[in-house]
Parts: sequence; C-alpha cells; structure tokens
Amino acid sequence: MLRRMRGSHRVYRHPDGRRVVVAYHRLSDTFPLGTLRGMVRDVGWNEEDLRRLRLAT
Repeated sequence: MLRRMRGSHRVYRHPDGRRVVVAYHRLSDTFPLGTLRGMVRDVGWNEEDLRRLRLAT
C-alpha cells in the first residue's frame, strides 16, 4: 500500500510492517541490480517467494 511520496521516491508499507522505498522513473528505465536486491531485501522476500511470483527461475 502506498504510504507517501516525495519527489520520485514512493514508500510502500505492508500491513505487517514491511516497507520498501522505490525510486519511480519512466517505465522504460530499469533498476540497477544492487537497487533491486535492496528492494527485495526490504520487503523480506526470499528466493522461494520470487519463484512463486515467477520473478526468478
């Protein structure tokens, strides 16, 4: 659930307290690998979650 925005940054928070900050840009832009890893870590996902969501093989 989107909690707040400041400039290009959006803060999303899950009801259980997990939070992730995303720098929002054009749809054609991609995230650097380190940024993506940080977002996955912040939301508390693991490799199994990524496979279940078909975001990893």
